[in-house]
Amino acid sequence: MRGLGAEGWRRWTPRFRLVIFWLLLLAAAAPRAGGFFLGDTKAVLNGCEEHWTLQDSGAVPSLSQMTLCVDVRAVVPGAWVAFSYSSAHAPSPELGLEGDDEALYGWLLRVRHRFPIRLSPGHWHRVCLRRDVHRNSFSLEVNGTLVAARSVFAQAAPPSGSLWLGCSPRGRPPGAVLGRVELYLFRVWADLEPRGPCEDGTVVGWSARYWAVTSPAALQRDPSLLCGEADKQELFLVSPVALGGGFF
Repeated sequence: MRGLGAEGWRRWTPRFRLVIFWLLLLAAAAPRAGGFFLGDTKAVLNGCEEHWTLQDSGAVPSLSQMTLCVDVRAVVPGAWVAFSYSSAHAPSPELGLEGDDEALYGWLLRVRHRFPIRLSPGHWHRVCLRRDVHRNSFSLEVNGTLVAARSVFAQAAPPSGSLWLGCSPRGRPPGAVLGRVELYLFRVWADLEPRGPCEDGTVVGWSARYWAVTSPAALQRDPSLLCGEADKQELFLVSPVALGGGFF
């Protein structure tokens, strides 16, 4: 095992290091019948340097009813972007969630809605957005409590857009000092029903088959997470060729 020291690691090629990193992840993972639930894995997002992206196999359809929930923990003060969903040529997100030291902000069809609630730094909060096209409603819940409901007369968000956890290259808040945020259990359902704390999404789930990660720094295993004891699974990493660069 001496070859695994820092000097030996630097002598290996980037592609060989990627193979070793893959093998280390797989060695810690155990497959589950329903996929690879990331119960012990969180996204760690520093500014706009790292992000997770939805794979092509997890394309989002047009939904007349939708519930989206994600656990959020603001670690370093500053503005942060939890996620953004954008169609091909739209300058602003069709759907998204942002925050700073003063408020939360929800995007719906390129309009930014401000919700005057501040998440306590260092603590996990479950944030849910609900959208009902038939009733023209858009609401925000935090830790199971309805914070705000707005009347929004608009169609459903267009299908097959790009979904990012963290800042997308064009989604950086202008002029903001960016903080660090951690995300967990990002899930989407095509209805408005209440869900269990560890129930996976049916449209988008917290499972490896949905996500690609651009850097090992963007994820971290944490056995203390809510749904992490029983599920220690595999994460799919984007190939460095597809991203136009390597991990190391």
